[in-house]
Amino acid sequence: MKVGFVLYHRALITGVSLAAEMLSSAASLRERHLQKENPFSIKLIAASLASPKLTAGLRLMPDITFDDPDVFDVIILPPMWGNPMSALSHTPSLIPWLIKQYQQGAKLVATGTGVTLLAETGLLDDQVATTHWYFYDKFTARYPKVKLNRKASITAANGLYCTGSINSQTEMILFLITQQYGQKIATTIETHYGHEISKSTQQPFYQIGGEVQFDESIAFAQDWMKRQLSHPITAQQIADACGMPLRTFSRKFKDQVGQAPHQYLQKIRMEVAQELLRDFGMSLQDVAEQVGYKDAYHFATRFKQAYDLTPAQYRNMVKAKIYNAG
Repeated sequence: MKVGFVLYHRALITGVSLAAEMLSSAASLRERHLQKENPFSIKLIAASLASPKLTAGLRLMPDITFDDPDVFDVIILPPMWGNPMSALSHTPSLIPWLIKQYQQGAKLVATGTGVTLLAETGLLDDQVATTHWYFYDKFTARYPKVKLNRKASITAANGLYCTGSINSQTEMILFLITQQYGQKIATTIETHYGHEISKSTQQPFYQIGGEVQFDESIAFAQDWMKRQLSHPITAQQIADACGMPLRTFSRKFKDQVGQAPHQYLQKIRMEVAQELLRDFGMSLQDVAEQVGYKDAYHFATRFKQAYDLTPAQYRNMVKAKIYNAG
């Protein structure tokens, strides 16, 4: 996979650094012969080889410019601090370059205010998109042809991916890793990097193909599950809370979330367990009870199945990484 990160005026470095680390780590987990046969590469692209001024006055040095003939598999447009229009005035050559890359098969991923640059290409016309919540009204006024979805954290339409925040971008990167390298590698990356992001406000991955399917009852179901997490939960109970027949609820949930209700419930149980193990000095039994398991052994078995690590191994790994970072 050949990945390009676009640098422009006031881009957030966090929109480059974490995604680059996750993708690079995922590629390195492949078997050695695959790494040789299909090498992974990252390049930083800008209007010139002089670094644009990014956030906090920091600079990253570009590898190539928009005049370079390189073609990428994935191009990532990080968010910007402040008014995104400033990036356009500094990089007029970016828009035709993005269009050409897309026509040559590149997937384009834009985050937050970076979605503005994607909208400027016209590629998002008549397509669904999202952006940072603060910019909703201005975005709609400037790009009336784009179908802005204010409830989705991630949208996808014909190889054009929009995410509302850095957290959502990270979910998007995990999705790309799963597609490219498989679920096992994606799960390992999520385990190692999951403690660096917060998933407390995330919606599920949303609308592959771009069809608008958002249903508030499904969002309610997800919230209800999170609030009842310490209790035994059945699909029938969730359907009853949503006021829907079980079969209708199960079908709608699977269509929009991409998982059956019990699979999603298991996923959020494990995600909350990661947070409790990482941030609180709770015993294994207490963690188990908080995420709906009366038996610590049963919980530990499920955790090991999900992450290929025991809860104790995960806690030790996270602590070691935090200490090393400090």
